[in-house]
Amino acid sequence: MLTVESSLEFDACFHFEYTPSISSYEAQPEGFYYSFGDKKLPYTPDFLIFDKSRGSSFIEVKPYAELENEDFKEKFICRQKSAMENGIPLLLVTDNQIRVNPVLCNLKLLHRYSGLKTLTPLHLMLLDIVRKSGKVRVRDLVHETGEPSSAVLTSVISWLAIGEMSSDLSVAKLGVDSVVW
Repeated sequence: MLTVESSLEFDACFHFEYTPSISSYEAQPEGFYYSFGDKKLPYTPDFLIFDKSRGSSFIEVKPYAELENEDFKEKFICRQKSAMENGIPLLLVTDNQIRVNPVLCNLKLLHRYSGLKTLTPLHLMLLDIVRKSGKVRVRDLVHETGEPSSAVLTSVISWLAIGEMSSDLSVAKLGVDSVVW
């Protein structure tokens, strides 16, 4: 469980949670001081993420409209410099990157199904079919199993949520026309 400061930061968590290269993330990590003018000012990043390929990064989440603020821009450059001096880059992520649909809607759907606790025979059958077939449309899984589309889709989404199946979440909202592998 994390405490975040805005709905935009909350939405960013869905991306962090389901990006395979991100092994973990932390909200409001221990901050640092940065120089601005003749002052040393405290700063706490919104997140610290641990990426398997790129290492650690601090993340600042802001609405795109705030990037027009000159004071923010000047301070952010100083914060980036100080972060790099400490060996961890500071990256800026905006609502234009976070609130992209259908991706965000799909990530929220995955989150609702992430608590897979019981594997049913249908779960196991679907995983077996997908592994043997490679890429397959959910509609074809419905046809092959003879099960209701709602049951098949629910089982597929629960597999997607735990990373046992994959799908391109940027194409369309998850449904019977989605392709999984």
